[in-house]
Amino acid sequence: MAAPAMAAEPEPTRAEWERPDILVIGREPARATFDGFTSREAALARDTKGQPFHLSLDGKWSFAYSRDPEARPKDFYRPDYDVSGWGSIQVPGIMQAQGYGQPYFNNIDYPFPLNPPFIPHEMNEVGSYRRSIDIPADWAGRQVFLKIGAAGAAYYVWVNGVRVGYAEDSKLPSEFDVTPHLKPGQPNVVAIELYRFADGSYLEDQDFWRVSGIERSVTLYAAPTTHLRDFEVKAGLDKGFQNGTFALDVAIAGAKAAKGGQVRATLLDGNNPVLTQQAAVKDTVSLSGTVPGVRPWSAETPHLYTLLIELLDRDGKLVEATSRRVGFRSVAVVDGEVQVNGRRVTIRGVNRHEHDPHTFRVVSLETMRRDIELMKQANVNALRTSHYPNDPRLYDLADEYGLYIMDEANIETHEFMELGNKTGDRAAHQMGYKPEWKEAHLDRLRRMVERDKNHPSIIFWSLGNEAGIGPTFEAMGKWVKGRDPSRLVSYLGWGTLTQEHRPNDYVDIYAPMYDDIDKIVGYATDPAFKQPLIQCEYAHAMGNSLGNLEDYWQAIRAHRKLQGGFVWDWVDQSMILKDAKGRDYWASGFDYGPNPRGDLSVVADGLIQSDRTPNPHYYELAKVYAPIGFDGFDPAAGTVTLHNRHDMVDLSGVSFDWKVEADGVVVASGSLDVPNVPAASSARLTLPRYPAPTAGDTRSHVLTLRALAREGAIPGVAAGHVVAWEQFALNEPPAPALLAADARLVDRDGRITLTAGDAELVIDRATGLVDRYARQGKLLLSGGAPNFFRALTDNDIGAGVHKTHDVWRELSDARYRHVREIKVDKEGAVAVRHALGAGGGWFETRYAMGGDGVVEVTGSFTPVKDDLPDPLRIGLSYSIPTSLTDLSWFGRGPQESYADRKSGMALGLWQGKLAEQNHDYVRPQETGNKVDVRWLTLQGQGLPTLRVTGAGPLSVNALAFPYADLMMKPVGKAHSSDIQPGPVGSLLIDAGQVGVGGDTGWSLDGRALPPYRIPVTPTSFRFRLGG
Repeated sequence: MAAPAMAAEPEPTRAEWERPDILVIGREPARATFDGFTSREAALARDTKGQPFHLSLDGKWSFAYSRDPEARPKDFYRPDYDVSGWGSIQVPGIMQAQGYGQPYFNNIDYPFPLNPPFIPHEMNEVGSYRRSIDIPADWAGRQVFLKIGAAGAAYYVWVNGVRVGYAEDSKLPSEFDVTPHLKPGQPNVVAIELYRFADGSYLEDQDFWRVSGIERSVTLYAAPTTHLRDFEVKAGLDKGFQNGTFALDVAIAGAKAAKGGQVRATLLDGNNPVLTQQAAVKDTVSLSGTVPGVRPWSAETPHLYTLLIELLDRDGKLVEATSRRVGFRSVAVVDGEVQVNGRRVTIRGVNRHEHDPHTFRVVSLETMRRDIELMKQANVNALRTSHYPNDPRLYDLADEYGLYIMDEANIETHEFMELGNKTGDRAAHQMGYKPEWKEAHLDRLRRMVERDKNHPSIIFWSLGNEAGIGPTFEAMGKWVKGRDPSRLVSYLGWGTLTQEHRPNDYVDIYAPMYDDIDKIVGYATDPAFKQPLIQCEYAHAMGNSLGNLEDYWQAIRAHRKLQGGFVWDWVDQSMILKDAKGRDYWASGFDYGPNPRGDLSVVADGLIQSDRTPNPHYYELAKVYAPIGFDGFDPAAGTVTLHNRHDMVDLSGVSFDWKVEADGVVVASGSLDVPNVPAASSARLTLPRYPAPTAGDTRSHVLTLRALAREGAIPGVAAGHVVAWEQFALNEPPAPALLAADARLVDRDGRITLTAGDAELVIDRATGLVDRYARQGKLLLSGGAPNFFRALTDNDIGAGVHKTHDVWRELSDARYRHVREIKVDKEGAVAVRHALGAGGGWFETRYAMGGDGVVEVTGSFTPVKDDLPDPLRIGLSYSIPTSLTDLSWFGRGPQESYADRKSGMALGLWQGKLAEQNHDYVRPQETGNKVDVRWLTLQGQGLPTLRVTGAGPLSVNALAFPYADLMMKPVGKAHSSDIQPGPVGSLLIDAGQVGVGGDTGWSLDGRALPPYRIPVTPTSFRFRLGG
C-alpha cells in the first residue's frame, strides 16, 4: 500500500541535510493516520489520552539553541550528557516563537541565496532537544514506534544514544521503530537535532513565515508483535449512486506469527452495524461488500459511517483495534464537469495557511474547529490546504462538517519558477527538470497520499504550488492517477505567467490563478478547452479588498465550464506583538529584524484576522457564496425567482421570512412559504401581500427576503443563522427641493457668518472652509475641504496608485488649493470657489442656511486638465468632535462597504459607536466607508444632534480620529495600534469613492474594475447638515 521509504548511507564529507539524494534514514513507510487500541470501546472513541501503550511526549523539553551547525553541542544525545544548564522549549512549538532566532516572512524569494542543495551554514540555526521518559515495564515484548507529527526542515533522532533516523519534509510525519533501543521500566533519553534549513527547504518556498521547530505532536506507541500496519478503505457508489461499494485492504505487520488469527471489519451507521466482513490474517487482508441504500457523503450531506477494524487471535480475543469515520462518495469528471456523486458541483472555496498569531504554524484543534465553523457560516464548501498537507485533525473536521478538500503536496519552488518564466529557459532553472530532485518531489506526494487516503473530504490531490513544470510533474501526475483513480488531480505550475490558457494534460482540471473575469469567460466560451476551470487562487483578499467578487460569480454561474475557485486566502498571517506603549498590534515581517530577501508586508491577505475575528470582506464572501439566490423581482405582480444553488440538497434545511422596512423601520413582516425546490433548480414565488409605499412618501422602502438555517441542518451553523438574503427597493424617494436660504448673514473680519434659530455657520474667507458649524453654541463640525484622495489600500499600493494618482493627493492638499472667489448669491447662500492646483480643476461649495438652522451643502467639481487619472473619491472632508460618540445611519451596514463590495451589507438602519467604525487592518489604510447612505446622525451626551441627509445616496465615512492618521507612512512603519481615538474625528461626505478591487494585490489588475471607478467628469452632489 505505501511506497517504501528512501534510505541511504550518508557521504562522510557532506551532511544529509545538503544531499537531495538522501530524504530519510530509518523511517517507517508512510501509512494512514490511525491509532491502535486494546479495546473495542477505546477504538471507537479514538482518543489515546489515558490509554495503555500510548505516551505523549508533548510538553517541555530541554533545549539548546545554536546559531549554526558548527556551534551545536555535538554529542548531546548521549544519556550521560549534562543538560542541566539548558533552557526549555514547548513541543509542539516553533523555535522563533519562543525566543530562539528570527522569523522571516518570504513570498517569492528564498531567505537564503540560491545554491541548491547547499545552505549557508552561518544562517542555519540548530535546535537540540532532549527529553527523559519512563517507559512502562509492560511495554516489554511489544514493538515501539516514535512518531514525530511534523518538524523541520530536517532532523536527526536518537534514543538512548543510538541514532535511529533522519528525516526531511516539515509538514508530514515520520515514524521510527525504536524497539531495540528502549529500556522498559527505566528512564530513557530521546534526543532530536533539528536544522532550520536543509536541501528540502528548496522545495518549501511557500509564501509564509519561514520558521522552524517541531510543529505537531510527538508520541510513542507500543504495538503488539502482530499489529495493524496500515489500511485503506475505498467507500464509493455504484453506477446508480444508490448503493455503497465497500473495499478494505488491511496491512498486517507480523502476520506470520498470528496463525489462526482473524481480521474483522464492521461498518456502523451510528450504533447499528450495516456490514461485517472477516478474513484470516495474512500480510494484506482484503474485504469487500455492498451497502444498499447508502447515505452518500458530500459537503452538503456529510454523513459518516464508522469503520471498526479488529485484529483477533486464534481464540477470538482482541489483539488490537482501530476505527475511523468513512464517507461513501464518488468523484469524476463527466462531460467536462467535476461531479460528486453524479452531480455537478461548484467550488466555493478558500485557501488556508496553518497560522496562529502567537505560535506561527502550531494551530490548536479549537482553532481548526473555529476556522471550519466560520467557513460553514460563510457558505464555504471547499478548502485548499495551501501549500502543504495540514494537521491530520483538520481533515477529520472536514469529513465531519462537510468541506471538499484539495490536498496539496509540500512543494513550492517559486523563485526557480519565476526565473524559468522570466528567462524563458525553464529547463535551466525549474526543479521539475532536474533529475536529482525527482525523487524528493515524488516522495512528498506519495507520503501525503498514503497519510490522507481515507478521508472522503479529499476530492483533489494537488501536486504542489508555483513550482514550475517539467518531467517530474508529469511523473507525479501519472503516479497519483495510477495510485488513486478515485480522486482528481490538480496542478498549474505556470504562475501568473501569461494571458494564454495553458492547461496541463497530466491533470484533470484547469486550475489557473488570478485570471480576471474576461479571461475565465474567454476560456469557458472556447470549445478548444475541455477541462473544467477551477481557479486554485483568485480574489486576492489583502487588506481592504475583495471587490467585484459578485461580478466573478455572475460569470461563474453563467458558464458550466466554470466551477468556482479558492479565494486567496482564509486567514491573515499577522502576529500579535506589543508596541512601545504596551498596546497589542498586528505585526508583519517588518517587525522582526532585517530580511533582505523577504516580502515583509505580504501577511495580511485573509478573510479573517489571525485571531479569527472576521475582516469586513468575510461578510461579502458569505453573501456571494450563498447557495440560495433571489432575483427577477416584479413589484407589480408580487413575484420573485428563487434559485436553489445547492448541488445536492433541496430546501428542507432552511426556512424563509420576509420584511418590509421604511427607512429601516419594519412596517410589515412574516414567514414565507416556499416550495421544496430541488438542488440546482429554480422556482417562481408569489410573495405575501405587503404595504406598498404611497406616492409622495419620502422614506426608502425595502423588501428583504431571507433563508435561515434549521436546527441541525448545516453542521457548524446554528438554527436561525442567515444562510442567504436579498433586498429589493420598492421606491426611489424623491430628492428634496433646494433649501430656501433664510438666515442672517454677517460678513466682517474675514469671516462670513450665517445664523438662524440656534445654529451658526462661520466660513473663513481666507481658506474658504467652515470655521465652525454650531448649534446651541456647541461645535458640531468644521472644515469642508474638497477631497479626492484616500488612505491607500494594499491593492492601491500594489497597483502603483501612489505614483499614478498622486495628483489627487496634491489637489486635496491645502498647499495646492486656493480660494478664487467667495460670493453671496441672490438667494442668500454663500458660494466658495476653489482652484485646484495649476489648472487641475475647480471645486465650488455652496452653503445655504434655512430658517431652522439646517444648512444645505452643494459640492460641484469641474475638471480642467484632460489628462487626469480617475479620482479616488469626490467629496468634502470635515472635522468633528469625538464627543459625538454615537452614530446612526440609513445605508449599507453594519460593516464598511464600497462601490464594488457592498452586496454583503444590507440596506437598513444601523447604529454604532464612532470609535468602532474603523477596522484594524494590519497596515492602516482606507476603512470605515459606508455607501448608499441616505442619512446619518451623530450624537453625544449633552450635545445637539448632527444630521447629514443626502439629496441622493452618499458615500460617508465617520471616524474617531483624523483621517490623515490612515495615510501611508514609510513601508513597515505603520501599525494597527497607531490608530487611536482622539479629541478630533473625521466626517467625509462623498459623491462616491472608488471601489477596493482585488483581482490581485500586486498589479494594475488589483484596481477596482472600470464600472466601480469615478469618471473624470463634472460632478455635483448635495446634502443637508442639521438636527
